[in-house]
This record gives sequence, structure tokens and C-alpha cells, in this order.
Amino acid sequence: MTKQQIRAAAKAALAAIPAEERARAEADIAARVWTVPEIAAARTLLLYAALPGEVSTDVIADEARRRGILLVYPRCLDDRRLALHVVDRHDALVPGRYGIREPDVDACPIHEVSAVDAALIPGLAWDRGRQRLGRGAGYYDRLLADPEWRGFRCGLFFAAQEVAAIPADPWDRPMDAIATDSDLIR
Repeated sequence: MTKQQIRAAAKAALAAIPAEERARAEADIAARVWTVPEIAAARTLLLYAALPGEVSTDVIADEARRRGILLVYPRCLDDRRLALHVVDRHDALVPGRYGIREPDVDACPIHEVSAVDAALIPGLAWDRGRQRLGRGAGYYDRLLADPEWRGFRCGLFFAAQEVAAIPADPWDRPMDAIATDSDLIR
């Protein structure tokens, strides 16, 4: 399958997950995240504000704040890069590009890429080789290719988003781990 075909199939699989199953799965994923030593030990955690269909990180953010972990969220720039900002409360995320909640630039200071200990990364599909397939714009690929990047990379997905294999391009970066509602792949 091509990346476009995988994206279409993944969107259909996500739309087919019933709301109650989605809520249970998100709770399982949130609990599983904290079993990953690199995430549990992080001082700074990069999260994302979920689009419809993506695994929500709101519960994870609440637990991270409870643990005293500094939270960083991305903001999309015109050149298809991500700027990282410290976000200390949910209401500091405002509607941004593509309908994604992003850090309010007036309230959220910039954070250096090199100072991120761990990142939770969204996507449309994943495989057992820890490849992830995003929406196609390459924002996270550029971030993870930054020579300053040092953080642990964990993709967050529903088990239903698994595919046999994702064709990898030279710029695609595999995750260090994939956390789903049924498994942790390292």
C-alpha cells in the first residue's frame, strides 16, 4: 500500500471506533505511557493537542503536571516547522493552524528543542517496526531530524491504527516506542 492508501484506511479505522471504546482505549494508553521509564523520568515532555480522531493527551498532561514535569507543545510555522512553547495550563492552548490547538504566543515562552527529554507524537498509522505515518506535511519529521533533537520519541496510537508495514522514506524517523491501548512496542 502507498502512504496515501494507508492514510485513507487509517482515517476509516479511526472513524469506526465507538466513543465508549475510544474513551477506554485512551485511558489505557494514558496509563501505559507512565510505564515507559524515559517518559516517567522526563523533566520536560513534548505533548500535542489532539485533532479529532487522535489519541487525546489531556489526561497525560494533567498527570505530568501533577508529577512536576514541564510541558511543551508545538506551534506550526509557515515553513512547515514546529516552534516549541512551554504551556502551563490547558487554556493557554488556542485555535491555530489547521484547527489544531496551539500555544498562545503571548502567554507561552519558546522552549529549545535540545531541552526536550521525551515526546509523545501523534499519527495516522504505525507498524511493528515503530514507523509512524503522519498526515503528510512533515512537521514532526523536520522536528525529529533537527540536529539539536535529543529526546525519547514515543508514538501514541490506537491498536486499530496498526498496519503491516509503512513505506519509509529517508527522512522518516522511527519512534523509540509506540504506546497503544493493547501494547507497548520498543
